[in-house]
Amino acid sequence: MRSRSLVIAVLAGWGAVAGCGPKPPAHEPVEARDGEVRIALADVADGAVHFYTYAHGGTNVDFLVRTDGTGALQTHLDACYSCYQYRRGFVVEDDALVCIACRLEYAISDEVWDFIGACAPISIHSEVDDHDLVIDRRLLDRAAKYF
Repeated sequence: MRSRSLVIAVLAGWGAVAGCGPKPPAHEPVEARDGEVRIALADVADGAVHFYTYAHGGTNVDFLVRTDGTGALQTHLDACYSCYQYRRGFVVEDDALVCIACRLEYAISDEVWDFIGACAPISIHSEVDDHDLVIDRRLLDRAAKYF
């Protein structure tokens, strides 16, 4: 009986600690129009990391836009090939994007995020026109499997 009480106490303590970890950031909702998601360059070309949510068939597809060290905009899912199953995403800590599940860090300024094992934000193609960052809606629709 004593060992059962010990196990319950350990599990309760672990749950309290796990609940105190970083929380996924809030995501601004975006919608597709004419098959594209458009985000004003003025909103994202500031060197920060910006998180967004696109709703697809009852699933929120979370993604982020960042400015790398060369000044180019990079777009990634708020998920990685390895940790997406935990549905935790990434947070910004100092000058890095950090996986909430495994705590691997990626410098926001890096042009390319190399894979460390399978944990790296999943890149998605985007283009820049005169005023907007443009993402094909079909890419986000296919990405719903990670959420």
